[in-house]
Amino acid sequence: MTIPDFLLQLTEHCGLSAEEASVSMEEDGENLLVQLDLPEVDSGLFIGYHGETLNSIQRILRLTFQREIDKRIKLNINQYREGREEKLVEMANSAAKKVLETGERHVFNYYLPPHERYVIHSTISDNPDYTELESVSSGEGKDRKLVVQLRR
Repeated sequence: MTIPDFLLQLTEHCGLSAEEASVSMEEDGENLLVQLDLPEVDSGLFIGYHGETLNSIQRILRLTFQREIDKRIKLNINQYREGREEKLVEMANSAAKKVLETGERHVFNYYLPPHERYVIHSTISDNPDYTELESVSSGEGKDRKLVVQLRR
């Protein structure tokens, strides 16, 4: 079985016809980028809250195909990851401006997966307007929170 076959069968098991979904793949260095396109009305079922279902499907793909494919599999559905990254950058900038204005730290009071925390950390550390700020993670597992604060 191939990755496209696997994903198309998954969509069929969830009630979509094979004609409603398409899969494309592209190699990018050490990554295999897998793009699954679905009708927008059905994409939420496969993306889930903050991409949790998408991340779970990606993990299943990695576990299923890791012996056959020597690249890291990265799944994207309907360009969700690009949109989410833009939203995270907006959230980081908003938090940074708030901290600079008030001097009070900003806590993201919900779990962010590692790659999403990385986007926020990078946004704060790479922006020359935010040299007075730092972003730190605290806690463990699903209780891990991200904080934007003034540098100590």
